[in-house]
Amino acid sequence: MQRYINNLGFSQLRSLAFNNTPKNTNRCKTDIVQNLPTEILIQIFSNIISTNFMRICDDDEFFIREMERILIRLTCKRWNHIVISLISHAHYDIRKIKKHKLEYVVPPPTLKSLNIIDSRYLYVNICDPHIFYDPYNWISESEINEWLYNKDLKYVKKLYLYGCMDLTADGLSNLFDQLVDLSIVNCPQITEKSLSLMLKKLKNLESLTINTDKFFSSKLHEIIEAFSPKLCNLKLVIPFLLKLKQKINFQLMDLCCLPKSVNSFIICLQIPTYDNQIFTSTPPPNTLKRLDVSNCFFLKNLFNIPKFLTHLTVSYPSLPRDTIKLPSTIEYLNISGYIRNTLHSSSNCPYNYSKNWINTFPDNAPFLHTLILHMYASPQLLFPAIVRFADTIRYLDCRILLLNMIDISICEAPCYLGRQHQLDMIQELKGLVELRFHCRLEEKEIEKFPTTLKKLWLINGFNSQSIIDYAYRKGIKIFELRQSY
Repeated sequence: MQRYINNLGFSQLRSLAFNNTPKNTNRCKTDIVQNLPTEILIQIFSNIISTNFMRICDDDEFFIREMERILIRLTCKRWNHIVISLISHAHYDIRKIKKHKLEYVVPPPTLKSLNIIDSRYLYVNICDPHIFYDPYNWISESEINEWLYNKDLKYVKKLYLYGCMDLTADGLSNLFDQLVDLSIVNCPQITEKSLSLMLKKLKNLESLTINTDKFFSSKLHEIIEAFSPKLCNLKLVIPFLLKLKQKINFQLMDLCCLPKSVNSFIICLQIPTYDNQIFTSTPPPNTLKRLDVSNCFFLKNLFNIPKFLTHLTVSYPSLPRDTIKLPSTIEYLNISGYIRNTLHSSSNCPYNYSKNWINTFPDNAPFLHTLILHMYASPQLLFPAIVRFADTIRYLDCRILLLNMIDISICEAPCYLGRQHQLDMIQELKGLVELRFHCRLEEKEIEKFPTTLKKLWLINGFNSQSIIDYAYRKGIKIFELRQSY
C-alpha cells in the first residue's frame, strides 16, 4: 500500500483529497472492473475504507484512510464516481487545506452532514481568551462565506462550524430552508444581532448549538417561538466575558421564556475552569423534558426541575430547588459528585451532596433505564437505593469516589470499597444490558451477573485474557474502561 502511495504524484494526491478527478491518471479498463455490479463494489469498498465519511485533518489514522480512498478512486472513473457518491459526512480542517482556503475543496455531491473547523482558532479562547475576543485577530482567508454560498450543498441537513473567524450569517443564506441541525461555536462574527436574523429564516431547524458575543436573551427565545417552531434541542455555550476578569458576575437564565417546542436544554460555560459567572434561573416550562446543567454554577447552588423531566445531567455542587423527590417520569439520570474546585467544598460537603441526591430518588420510576452515578457516597446508602429500580435499569455506571484519592485504577484499597455491596446490587438488576464496573472482578463473580448482560466495561489492568474468554463464553463482550470524571 505504501509503495503505491509513494508512486503517486503529490498533485494527484492533493487533487483527489479535495475531490477533484485528476486529468492524467492511468485508469484500468478491464472487463472485470467495468462489469462488477455496483452492489458488490460497495461491499468491497466498505471493508477497506469508511465509505460514508471523509476527513481532512492532521490525524495520521484518517490520513492513511484517505490515501486508501484515493487509490480506489484512481482505478477507474466508475469507481471514482461510486466512492464519491457514497460520502454523506465530511470533516474539513481549514488549517490543513492549501493556503487555508476552502476554494480548493469540492464537496461530495450527496453530502448530508458537514463539519468545518479551523484548528488554529478552535481552542485559542481556552488558552488565551484575550486573543480570541480581540477583533484584530478575526482576519481570515478561508473565504468560508463564499464557499458555503456557491457550492452545491443542497442535501446538507447538518452543519457544524467551529472556530471560523470570518463566518457571517450571509454565508448561510442559501442553506436556511434545508438545515435541521446547526452548531456555531467560537465564530466571533456571529453576534446576537446576526443570530436573530438567522433564526427568523431557519424554519426547519430542530437542533441548535450556539454561542455569540452576548448571553442568550429572552428576545431570542421569542424569535424561536415565532419563527422556528420545530426547534426542540437547544444548547447554549456561555461565552467568556473579557471585561469581567476575576469578578463574580450574576446572570439571569430566563428559562420560563424557553419556547414550548424546546424539550431538551443544555447550558455550559465557554471556559469551565472560570467560575466567575453565576446563574440564577426562573423555573423552566413543564414542556422541558431533558436538562443538562452539569457545566455551570448557580446562585446558592440551586436550580429548578421541570415537573415532567425525563433526562437530567448534573454535577457538584448543583442541587434541585424545593424538590423532595425527582419526578416519576425520569428515564435517564447522570450525577457527578466530583469536585472540580476545592474552594466550593468542606470536608463534609461531598458526602452531604451525594446524600441529598440519593434522598431525591423517586420511590417509583417505571421508565428509568440509565443510571450514571459518580459520587462520594456510602456504599450501604447508595447501592440499596439503586436496587429499587431493579426491574427497569438497562445501563449502569456507578462509581464510589474518594476524597484526596490516588487514581482508582492503580490504587488497590479503594477498589474494594463497598465491592460486595455493589456485587449484591448488580445481581438484583435482572434486566441489565450494559455495565461499567470500576473495581477488580473475578471470573466466578461474572457467573452471578444477570443473564441479560451483553456489554461489560472493566478498568484496563483489572481485566485479563482469562476473564475476557470466560465472559465471551457467557455471551458478554468486554470493553476497556478509561477512568474519567
